[in-house]
Amino acid sequence: MPDSDQHAAFEAADRMGALEVLGTQINVAVSMLRVLYTTHPEPAKVRYTFDRLIGQLLSSPDIWHDPDREVILRDMAATLFRPLTDVDPA
Repeated sequence: MPDSDQHAAFEAADRMGALEVLGTQINVAVSMLRVLYTTHPEPAKVRYTFDRLIGQLLSSPDIWHDPDREVILRDMAATLFRPLTDVDPA
């Protein structure tokens, strides 16, 4: 990223606030993860391993003592595996 673009990003982040910046960054990361999953040669293997890791997280004391965290974790996990939709740029 050119320095001028990076400077513009820092200025935009200052205007947006920390939570909005974090939300935007998470959107980018989720998009990349979805691309990696959908283009992986063995998506079933990826899904199986992911589900095991999520299961471990869900059984950890930090999660099972906090129902709201569990709901958010399950929602985020489901979001990663939603089918991609075609968007008409017109």
